[in-house]
Amino acid sequence: MQLNKFIMKNTFACLFIVILLISSCSSVKENISPINTYLKSKLDNNVVVIVIENKINNSYTIDLFKKRSITPINANTIENSIVLKTLLFEEKYWSKMNKKYRNQNTDEIWLKNRLWRQNDFIDIKIKFIKEENFPKPYIYDEYMNEKMAEAIVFSFSEPIFYKNKKFVLFAKAETTTKKQFIIPISIVVMKKEKGKWIVIQEIMDGEYY
Repeated sequence: MQLNKFIMKNTFACLFIVILLISSCSSVKENISPINTYLKSKLDNNVVVIVIENKINNSYTIDLFKKRSITPINANTIENSIVLKTLLFEEKYWSKMNKKYRNQNTDEIWLKNRLWRQNDFIDIKIKFIKEENFPKPYIYDEYMNEKMAEAIVFSFSEPIFYKNKKFVLFAKAETTTKKQFIIPISIVVMKKEKGKWIVIQEIMDGEYY
């Protein structure tokens, strides 16, 4: 009798753990879905894209969002470098976002220990390259051959949810294999409408490169 109770107890415990794991995986996939949606919208079918393994620091996203929300507009303002008024930047929501998502361990733009993996992306063909290796053509000379098509290269921060999850923000860097230079210069702002994430604005950092 005691053996049966022990078996039943352990069975329920195992089922509970399995349910938690499934729920956790589903939650992670849902959190990453805005980036998947964005990336698919930028690519043709069956195109192989390169993604920098190292994630961009969330602190960059948080700081740029505030900076471009309070920057005055003048004759030198770069197009799309000011946050749209419809996003209704509010300090209290920004403070909540800052407290929850800011990286307290480092101010480095590229995170050495937080990496993107293939299972973060759905139905996208990806080749991963570490940020420190990307500008070195002799390491990835398969993409530097004149006969090879120029490949698009992306990098992202993790998605940050803002204003009670009405919006999601993430930093983005974009270049090509021939340019061999990549640095984040913008953040993408998306909003969920009718169950789908749509791009509201890509906010540039306002700098000239």
